Parts: sequence; C-alpha cells; structure tokens
Amino acid sequence: MRKMLKNRVGYLSGAPRISTLPEAAVSGPRTRVLGIVKGFEALGWKVNSFIAGDRVPRKWVTEESEPAVNSKAWKIFLIDLVRLGLNFVNARKAWNELNGKVDLVYEYNAALGSLGWIFKEYEIPWVVETHRPLFYEAEAERQNVFLKKLARERELKAYRDCDLIVTITEALKDILVREGGIPPEKVLVVPSSVDTDKFNPELAKPKRFFDGFTIGFVGNLYVWQRLDFLIEVLRELRDEGLDISLTVVGSGQMQKEWMAKALDLELAGNVKFVGQVPGDAVPDYIAGFDIGYSGHQQLQIGTMYHSPLKIYEYMAMETPVVASAFADAIEVIKDDETGFLFESGDKESLKIALRKAYAKRELLPEIGRKAREEIIANYSWNARVEMMLEKIQNLHVN
Repeated sequence: MRKMLKNRVGYLSGAPRISTLPEAAVSGPRTRVLGIVKGFEALGWKVNSFIAGDRVPRKWVTEESEPAVNSKAWKIFLIDLVRLGLNFVNARKAWNELNGKVDLVYEYNAALGSLGWIFKEYEIPWVVETHRPLFYEAEAERQNVFLKKLARERELKAYRDCDLIVTITEALKDILVREGGIPPEKVLVVPSSVDTDKFNPELAKPKRFFDGFTIGFVGNLYVWQRLDFLIEVLRELRDEGLDISLTVVGSGQMQKEWMAKALDLELAGNVKFVGQVPGDAVPDYIAGFDIGYSGHQQLQIGTMYHSPLKIYEYMAMETPVVASAFADAIEVIKDDETGFLFESGDKESLKIALRKAYAKRELLPEIGRKAREEIIANYSWNARVEMMLEKIQNLHVN
C-alpha cells in the first residue's frame, strides 16, 4: 500500500518550449498548465512546480524559437539531442527539488521524454496529461522531431509506466488504447476548460482593427487550423456584398503562406495578421471579435482528437463561435443558440454558417451571453480538477 495522499502535488513539464511566461509562443499549453495549477490550488492542494520552459533562455520559449523547430533536418536532430539531454538532467533536478514535498506528480506530456518516471521509482503516483499523440503529430502533422522512432518508444513507455493518463477527448483515448496497448480503464477523459476570471468580457479592453463585422482567430498557425479555407470563403462572401473582415492573432509555420493567400485574393485591407501577443492580452483581442473561428480539419490519422481551447476562450468572452462540427465542438456548442457549426472542409457549409452569423449580428451579444453561461456552469478549471480528484485519490493503492 502507498501512503494516503496529503494534497501535495508536484506539477511537472519537461518540454523546453512550454513556459508560464506571458510571452510564451506556445500559448495553448501555457494556458492549460496555469489552469490546472490554479484548479488544484482552488481545491486546497499545495502545488510545487518544475517547469523546464521556465528555466531555459527566454528566446527558447518566445516566437523566436518557432523557425528552429520547423527547419532543416540537421537542426531538428540537434534540437532532439538537446531535448534528450535536458530530460535526463531535469528529471534529477525535479526529484532533488521536490523530494519530500509532494505525494503525487502531475505531468504535462512532452516529446522525447518525461520527468515523472523518477518519482514513480520511489512509489510516488505519477499522472500524465496528454492532448495529442506526439509520436504521430511530430511525423505526420508538424514534422518537428527527427528521432521519430525513439520519440514514439519513449512516449508510449511513459503512458504504460504512469499510474493514470488524463486526456481531453474520447477519440484520443481510443488512439492511445489502439496504438499503445493502454488499458481503457487507465485513461480518464476530462474536457477542456477555461479560466473564466481571466477570460471575462467585463474586464477586457477590446482591440478592433475593422469597423465592420469581424471574424477572429486566436492560436498557433498550423496547417490543420485551415485559415486558408476561411480566407477563400471570406473572399467569396465579400463578393456577395457582405462586409466581413478577419483578424488573426498568433504565429506559426503557416503564417507566411496564409498572408500571401490574403494578398493574392486582394484582401490586404480586410485581413489583419497581428502576430504573437502576450497571453494576458488575448482576452482584449477576443473582445474585439464579433465571432470566433475554430475550423480544425480531419487529421491524417483519420480522426479529430483535438479539443480546441480557443472554443472555450471565445465563449467565456461572450463571443459566439463558428466551429467545424467535430465531437468536442458539438458537445459544447448548441448550434444557432451559443454558436454556429459547419462541416469540416465543406466550403458551402462554412458559408452558410457565416451568413447565419452575419444575419444575426444584432443578436450576437445575447448569443454570446448564453455561451458564457454554459462555460461557467460546466467548463471551469476547478470543475475539471474536481472530475480528476476521485480517480487520483485512489492512486495510493498499488
């Protein structure tokens, strides 16, 4: 038998680019890390953290690092070697700093290594949170890992060795069970959440770039976000006479290509690429949108396993969402009541959704208020941690 947990948790992250700094370029993971920590603290847990991205040179975690991790193969290989070396060193640093201060470790999953294994060796329960199968994305979607076989082996080993896996969708759970041979009962599905105190429209200072109806997007500019698709639809709707513009907040590997597309379609005056902004400024930009966009496409693995955090952030800011109709969006958005759904990859379906939103533009504030009410009632970080605690509290039993 392990000792009963004493409400002391160590939060671990070995990823060099995941940081809690406001200027961190990888904004989604930053939000999730801060949200889980806040949730534990709100429920009376003492949290001690070891976050590798808070201990590296600042340029590693800001927008400056993006070209390096999506560059030539030899550079990615060198980055992989740095990841492996840091993982070895940081696991021992984390143990030296947190030994005797924690009865449980909760780790945000990272490519090419984990930190929690050393705690598991001393019979401290180890929970791993994952939002994507990194071994698949690094090869098929992002191509930002060179040592792909080793990355896959190490990731699956962490899933098999830990005590509990926390993930965000049933689709991702199915992938872990199928690809990793993980027992289904070891995987806990807990929906995404949002900090409703931070994402509060009453506290925001809206930043708008257009007088007319504005679609907005916040996030990293990866190919599966399909902003190229939205830009094409925007051109067609403007040709129909709809005064619609687009604001894009974020950066990433597709930014130059999508900016060029906007220019090619003569939308330079109607599409604004803001670039990366500090995490604390994001609510102000969302407050300047009339609607938010989340247009994820089907991934090469054959299923959509993401739970886009932006959906929850838009809704918390009383900004209705136009979203591709995957399981997570269908779960949280009531079509025509708290947002608008469309079929992923279907241009006509997206145009129908945007025409509806445009036609209802006078009603969008009320739709947004209903959206925020839904988020507050069901998707706060405190509610998410509470969902996990019953399972976590049972981890004292071998």
